Amino acid sequence: MLVFVGVASLFLLPLSGDSTDRPVELGESESYVTSGEISTESDGLLVAHEGTVIADDNAHLTFEYGNRTVERVYDDGTVYTKYETTVTDKDWIESIGPTDAEERHFGEHQDRVVRITEENGTVDSSDMTFVRIQTSHHLRNLEYGQGDEQGDRTVYAPSSTWTTVNTETMHASPTAGKLSVDTETGVLREASLQYQLTNASSYGEYLLRLGETTTVDLRYEYDPNPDIDDIETPTWIDQCVENDHCEF
Repeated sequence: MLVFVGVASLFLLPLSGDSTDRPVELGESESYVTSGEISTESDGLLVAHEGTVIADDNAHLTFEYGNRTVERVYDDGTVYTKYETTVTDKDWIESIGPTDAEERHFGEHQDRVVRITEENGTVDSSDMTFVRIQTSHHLRNLEYGQGDEQGDRTVYAPSSTWTTVNTETMHASPTAGKLSVDTETGVLREASLQYQLTNASSYGEYLLRLGETTTVDLRYEYDPNPDIDDIETPTWIDQCVENDHCEF
């Protein structure tokens, strides 16, 4: 009888595991260099980014969302933006972007569509805010155990836990990776993780793999003190904006 009760409880007891004490504080300094990528086995690429920011009026930021790419260059009060996607996604590229921006190029290049605009402005952090929210969200699915200090960094190893994703209870189990945090500030400097998320509301469901499982891959790097004085102008600005001769 006791054995029956114990086994039954594996399928009946609800689970919870969200903890807020995790070393995943993301920095946002005046100047920084950052890169990263988040993808899942079920949905493919969620977001990838590369960015160099020098103060609020000089930056080069690139964001990739599946088949869509948005690249922005901030140059002393002028903002150049290149939108790129597949030919079948032409409606998106025709509608996106500020209405008061000047269109400098719009055209098809093999199986891609490219649109380039120019406007006045300084660095807009909205795209990076989305990246930071997604990065923090996926990092918080795991627990972390503190490891050794390495110079000015503290390294954390991930461990399994229960978490809630879109109101659903899931078991998160790491297969590889670690976090590297600035020991003094607590800001995340580097993350390289791979873990599995299994939809399960009880230990029994998880052990029997009754729910769907997907693999999450996450990479993130952040340097708040880059030794950079200037940002190189991308080729597409010279070709499409300066010389009106786009080649992709």
